[in-house]
Amino acid sequence: MISNFQVKSGLLNIDKPQGITSYDVVDVLKKIFPKTKIGHTGTLDPLATGVLQICIGEATRLTNYLMNQEKKYHVKMLLGVETDTYDITGRIVFASVVNSDEIYIKERIKRFVGKQMQIPPIYSAIRVEGKRAYQYAREGNTVEISPREIEIFSIENIKVDLDKKEIEFDTHCTKGTYIRSLVNDIGKKIGCGATMVELRRLSNGSFNIEDSIKLYEFLGLDYEDMVSKVISIEEYYNELKKIDLSEEDYVRFLNGVKLTYNEQNKLVRIYKNKKYVGLGTIENEYLKRFIIE
Repeated sequence: MISNFQVKSGLLNIDKPQGITSYDVVDVLKKIFPKTKIGHTGTLDPLATGVLQICIGEATRLTNYLMNQEKKYHVKMLLGVETDTYDITGRIVFASVVNSDEIYIKERIKRFVGKQMQIPPIYSAIRVEGKRAYQYAREGNTVEISPREIEIFSIENIKVDLDKKEIEFDTHCTKGTYIRSLVNDIGKKIGCGATMVELRRLSNGSFNIEDSIKLYEFLGLDYEDMVSKVISIEEYYNELKKIDLSEEDYVRFLNGVKLTYNEQNKLVRIYKNKKYVGLGTIENEYLKRFIIE
């Protein structure tokens, strides 16, 4: 019975399929785990596949922490064409002959490793003056989107197929990096334009594609097995500092009485008499409650 296997607060590593949004995945999971808070950390466009980190229950409070994680992607791009969405689903706005050779192309791509200012695509969920950028685009209006600093840590395994005008590579980058914009910028640097054809997220923080489960495989599991795929908050943060409180200190902790620790601004695991109870934060050497399960 479902009542015997209630879903615990934690994280779920879903391999999102192509053709649906990240919010579609959340909506499906809400139907499986009703009356449970569910969210995700890092939107994937419908074209994209791969690691989608799902937060369940009290883990939804970790969103701000998890959104800051680094990410890895496998990218495929098409040379000689630009679209308004910066990917193959968009309307073609520019086309050109591809005259560059493989050595030149690889050298230009490698120039994107490092810190840089990037402008997100207008077809994105960035808010500009109270509206999503894609709303302006759909209305046929232009809007100025401010550039933001990102960092590309690496671009590796570059493969160039000039017959098909295709390039593939793996990249490791900071949060907030738009791979569609990276592809668009690479196309301009090469001189012939480019648009993204495929995108697969290989990792989001410590969540890797090898440990993920495909959404449709997950939906085919028995309820008990679905619940077993959820990684508890304690397990996910098993490397955090552990603070074991006595019964007396735990009551003080819950009541907001300041407990002093010689630490600065960090998440910690909280235990009461050696039993896990949740997470706390140390801010300015004072321990505060954060998530109590």
